[in-house]
Amino acid sequence: MAGSINRIDQDIVALEEAIAKIAQEFDQAYEVYLVALGHGVRQQLILASYHLCTQTYPQSFLELSVSQRQKLQQGLKNLARQMQADLCESLLLPTDVELEDLEDDFTSEPEESNHHTNLQVSGTPQPLTPERLLAWQEGIETGIVRRLKLLSKDANLLLQRSGLLPKKLPEAILEVASKADASSDMVAGPANLLQIMIETEDDDESQTSMMTRLTAIHLRLGEIEFADASVMARRHQLRHLSGQLSGIRRDYQKKLRERAVLHAESAWRASWYED
Repeated sequence: MAGSINRIDQDIVALEEAIAKIAQEFDQAYEVYLVALGHGVRQQLILASYHLCTQTYPQSFLELSVSQRQKLQQGLKNLARQMQADLCESLLLPTDVELEDLEDDFTSEPEESNHHTNLQVSGTPQPLTPERLLAWQEGIETGIVRRLKLLSKDANLLLQRSGLLPKKLPEAILEVASKADASSDMVAGPANLLQIMIETEDDDESQTSMMTRLTAIHLRLGEIEFADASVMARRHQLRHLSGQLSGIRRDYQKKLRERAVLHAESAWRASWYED
């Protein structure tokens, strides 16, 4: 019995070492991926804005002075640059902080996060389990999507302030546009742009409503990856690592159960006595 438990313990140690190794690989892969994604986001934001200004609302863009156009373009570049910096600071990982603290970081707004920790497994007071690593990965992916929504909203507000989008458009509509998914009231259009039908009121006293088509920035992770071969290649590497982690997770859970069964059997025999 003791020999069986020792062998399982050795197997568990070996699996924990494999988890630590794949965690380092994840850390490195995400670092490269996020840098590539930052460049891809910048390119797609500029392309979407170009299409909106020249194809969707060309007359409104032409009504801007040269300095106003330059200010708009610079504002878009600044938003993209900030997004790149935010993405590169997204690697929060289970080291010597509690998982609950990490979850708080994942769900907070980017500007509210005040500490960033790279993935390190040395000095960890408890094993880096597959569940902790998966929670970290999910947090990064959730954070990416949230940042894309915030960037979309900020870009739309900038376009509205510049006169490209209707001035009277409530900010709530822009909020919907930045978070929208495909549905019946949305129209397919160019990549990372959303065409949505909204109800507006006429300016006359009849207060009749009419349907207006709004085109706004709506950055989508899938479209950004599809448009950039470098980003897509790094996404494939992350998927490969995820497949490896799934296999290690199954083996790890199996060994933990086997050890629990052996300990339970030993505890039963230790407390059993014949009447």
